[in-house]
Amino acid sequence: MHAAPLALDPALSGDAALQRIGLACVDHMLRNEPAVLAGIDGGIHQMRVAVRRLRATLSAFGTLLPEHQRRWASEELRWLADALGPARNLDVFETSLLKPARPDLDDAAALEQLREAAGHRRRLAHREAADAVQAVRYVALKECLCGWFEGCGWQEGGAAGNLRRPVCGVAEPVLQRRWRVAKKRGKAFAAQSPGERHRLRIALKKLRYTAESLATLYPPGTTELFTKRLKRLQDDLGQANDLRVGQEILAELAPPAVRQPAIAEVGQRVLAWHEDRLAKREPKLRKHLHKLFETEPFWRR
Repeated sequence: MHAAPLALDPALSGDAALQRIGLACVDHMLRNEPAVLAGIDGGIHQMRVAVRRLRATLSAFGTLLPEHQRRWASEELRWLADALGPARNLDVFETSLLKPARPDLDDAAALEQLREAAGHRRRLAHREAADAVQAVRYVALKECLCGWFEGCGWQEGGAAGNLRRPVCGVAEPVLQRRWRVAKKRGKAFAAQSPGERHRLRIALKKLRYTAESLATLYPPGTTELFTKRLKRLQDDLGQANDLRVGQEILAELAPPAVRQPAIAEVGQRVLAWHEDRLAKREPKLRKHLHKLFETEPFWRR
């Protein structure tokens, strides 16, 4: 289940806007429970998207929220994201790494061995994801989040006074902080290590989620190009991250201590096939990043 469209009225207070954003994210998470329990790939992906959006929202509004509340919610959501992560990573390994490379590789028997090994690990990971969604910790998390957003729990003790202002006065500094972090992470992109590019991808993802949550506060037609460029970059950088995770999965499926040379060798050929394609797209990636950072952000027009 994809997230339902969210519309914010500029007349809302910051409290009311945060409440609506948070409840929409929680609803997105809850509506994917049945798919996660059924082991459906897309359900696990969409629940992780909901969790990431929630964490991005908490981070974006972080300076306006009580620290202990924000930290607790963020840590519990991190636990859930980590519980869903292996299943999602193995889904991507099979559908986005193995499948596209298969027609260009000639060792069908070794590829099938690798696919079967990954499939076995994938089924186990799906069961572990379902166990997490049935755990007492998850039940407590979703109940606490629902209560916190419904009751604007961050107002307790007179905290978060700035959120009582109109949301338009809150949105611009929140977006500007995200923009500054992304630009900082994008400096000297050509010389960046894989780890630095991963941090840039996360910064762009947080900026995109925050921009999409607040987009309806701005005139129609002013936000689409900006968020489209963010998503394109996020996808491009995500492919490099998929390769990094793919190396880790391959090391688990064919560890040096266990003699499985055929699986290890064909796995490296799969990853090399994708690395070659990424290298060819590198100039276009740099061009897209340059275009984004030369764009005047929609909230400053």
